[in-house]
Amino acid sequence: MRALLPILNEIDETILSRLDSSEWFRPSDAQARCLEAAADRMGVYLMAYRANCRAGIGNGLCNLIAAAELDAAKLGEITSLENACPDAAIVAYERPIRRRH
Repeated sequence: MRALLPILNEIDETILSRLDSSEWFRPSDAQARCLEAAADRMGVYLMAYRANCRAGIGNGLCNLIAAAELDAAKLGEITSLENACPDAAIVAYERPIRRRH
């Protein structure tokens, strides 16, 4: 199975195995290509989560790596992506990845 999104290839498999993946949205190949292209344009990593789903406290990807700071244009692009894929919530992470402390 293809990686959900490139960000997951950047995380050590041992750490990845401890994360709660139940909240991850599994995009179609077309959706994944669209997300990857948008991430490249914005210079971030994008991760898709199931809309209205919550990971256990401390077990989510957002507890491991730093979120990206986005300007209004990038926030608008993420909103457009979410509108095109209403079952997903899109989160941007710094590229390159920076661990949270």
